[in-house]
Amino acid sequence: MGYYPIFVEMEGRKVILVGGGTVALEKIGKLVDADANVTVVAPELIPAVREFVDGGQATLVERQYEAGDIDGFDIVMIATDDGEVNRGVADEARAAGTWVNAADDVNNCDFILPSMLTRGNITVAMSTAGTSPAMARWLRENMTDFLSEEVEMLGNILAEVRAIVRERDHECAGECGLTQTPPPLLCKQCPNRIAGDRWQDAINEIMPSLREEGAAIRAAQASEEGLEPELVAVARRSEHERAKEALIVALGVREPLLARAG
Repeated sequence: MGYYPIFVEMEGRKVILVGGGTVALEKIGKLVDADANVTVVAPELIPAVREFVDGGQATLVERQYEAGDIDGFDIVMIATDDGEVNRGVADEARAAGTWVNAADDVNNCDFILPSMLTRGNITVAMSTAGTSPAMARWLRENMTDFLSEEVEMLGNILAEVRAIVRERDHECAGECGLTQTPPPLLCKQCPNRIAGDRWQDAINEIMPSLREEGAAIRAAQASEEGLEPELVAVARRSEHERAKEALIVALGVREPLLARAG
């Protein structure tokens, strides 16, 4: 099998989820979080899955799956422990050209779902190509320490600074005769382009101080005196602003634009 890792835009996509038990619960939460349009087909639901239906986050067809149920759906997800049902639904989906995933049943999958860890805007996906869900879970749990509050903060800072850089790019492009249609916005010869290596160097430059300040805040929280939540928020915001300013300086964002082609 040849898997190609992708992140798919799920907002508004019609997804049919066959099954209403614990496995369905593992799927439905992430689908709802991704703003998919979810329909659950199952004769019974565990309470946690029913909460999504009762809350208006999913539609319920309260019966066994029937042939033809997949019609009109973009993606089929199977969450049953019945191999015969899995195979029947998967065969129907494939015949219709609709992508299908069957939990823990790789032979009835057109795509598999990675183990994921999310911190703010950062998502790390891990997979063992369907060979060992336990290993994927172990990887996720061991990535937790790496994806610290400081890494999440860095992701937010980079997003903010990138927006500022894009404004600068537009200013440069507005006065240059070599501008390319985005992407990319800037011409290859542009003296104002911030190279990828410079971004990486800037990240490496500010990350140690971010980790140091974060450790100091956690130590203060763990001390006998403790640290009030309001003070933690203030400290984190100050940490954020200092790191953002350091990144802007490291990238030279405030430096005057150099001459462009006329």
